[in-house]
Amino acid sequence: MNVRQIEAFQAVMATGSVTRAGERMNISQPAVSQLIAQFERHCGFALFDRQGSKIAPTREAEALYAEVQRMFVGVAQIDRVASALREQSFGALCVAGFPAIARRMIPEIVCAFMSRRPEAHFRIESMRSRHLIDAVATQNADIAFSVIPGDRPEVESRLLHRLRASCILHQSHPLAGKGVIHANDLEGEAFVSLGPQDTSRNRIDRVFDNLGVKRRLRVEAGESETTFSIVAANAGVAVVDPFSATNNQYREVVVRPFEPVVEFDIWLIRPKARRPLNMTEAFVDQALAHLARFAETH
Repeated sequence: MNVRQIEAFQAVMATGSVTRAGERMNISQPAVSQLIAQFERHCGFALFDRQGSKIAPTREAEALYAEVQRMFVGVAQIDRVASALREQSFGALCVAGFPAIARRMIPEIVCAFMSRRPEAHFRIESMRSRHLIDAVATQNADIAFSVIPGDRPEVESRLLHRLRASCILHQSHPLAGKGVIHANDLEGEAFVSLGPQDTSRNRIDRVFDNLGVKRRLRVEAGESETTFSIVAANAGVAVVDPFSATNNQYREVVVRPFEPVVEFDIWLIRPKARRPLNMTEAFVDQALAHLARFAETH
């Protein structure tokens, strides 16, 4: 038994004619008859009752045809998946990001990507940059967007963009009317700081320390979302990353440019040894384009 014999049997059953089967397969009628005869010898029973130029499938042929159809459906599925992989539209991808970018930007990129690739599947993970690097290194994430470069030998890092931090204040704050908030403006102000485990905390603190600006550090918040809640309650001001500023959902909170410039690096973390799906490359390209548009306005 070989695939060509099965194809001939499937074509005859589907068309009801040896002649039409030959046309479908682009071979002669005698060639189809020969393939059917070989297939019958292998099976050990007749597949068709022949009455002159007409043929009718036997009960055995009908039972066998059901199995052949299932096989061809499987082959068609394999062909469809191969085509989708070739066109970078099939696969499962785990994308991880630090909380501010995973909350809104990554879902936006994923949804735009999936709108043109219905066979794509995604898992989105939100975690701190230190854990992002570990997740990619241990192959628990395919790619990650981090604010720090990877420091493990299993990963490679690519700097994508440097974006400016923003200052957030309650709308009733005396400084809310200013177009730009300078670190000197925040002398003596109640300040909501990021937690000590946040790598951005040191960068922000260094700006104030270099200028000798004394703030009243009232609250440390583990995530930027918590920082916004505290500022919305008029309990202090804060300096946050641009992604969190864009995600501002509080009417009471105003966002202003902050000086001196504090930059947040955005790194793409990828595994070194593992060859990515073609779809991964297409997704990275779309993510880079999305980030570039964001960077132009921030």
